[in-house]
Amino acid sequence: MDSPITLWTLQHRDVWQRLKTGQSYRVPDDLCWPSIEEDEELRAKLVAAYDWIADRLDHRDPRPTPRLRWPVWAHWCIGSDGPVRPDLRRYQQYAPGVMLELRVDPHRVLLTDASGWERVINDSFNGRGMNRFWNAWDNSAEGTTERARLQQAKRHSWARCLAVNPSHPTQGVLWEIRPEDVVSHCFFKGHPEPKWP
Repeated sequence: MDSPITLWTLQHRDVWQRLKTGQSYRVPDDLCWPSIEEDEELRAKLVAAYDWIADRLDHRDPRPTPRLRWPVWAHWCIGSDGPVRPDLRRYQQYAPGVMLELRVDPHRVLLTDASGWERVINDSFNGRGMNRFWNAWDNSAEGTTERARLQQAKRHSWARCLAVNPSHPTQGVLWEIRPEDVVSHCFFKGHPEPKWP
């Protein structure tokens, strides 16, 4: 059996309180919707990206019942230092919360390359030939078989974010945090939001 993987996740303090009572934490459905109400097109792209990653995790570790929409996010590796705890001075959080250190069976976790995930979340092509892809996209009309073929190629390219390199920033998703997963916790105060002119 593979040895457990160490992850870190930044959560609301209520999550820690729930885990202390012996209950697992799963992302509630009401938190599973991007709050971008003014831009329906952007919202649809985000939903498609999160649905895609949830489906990939479902292939690796089937969703628990009752069926969950989206997984919990965590950090595994933060660059060339290897798997190290995130530095809250660099990854500033505006709201107070808790950083949980987890040890999890690797079969419960789907790791993704953070840069590759940015391409998925931005509904972009992920791989070589990006300029060629976007030229073909711009020269194809909406609703044509060529546009459908390119859309399928773009979705297929997203799988490249699942090929991770420990020297690159890497994140992980899992369906739930179980109380026994938690190794340590650290509260943080959060930083004041920047005031823009």
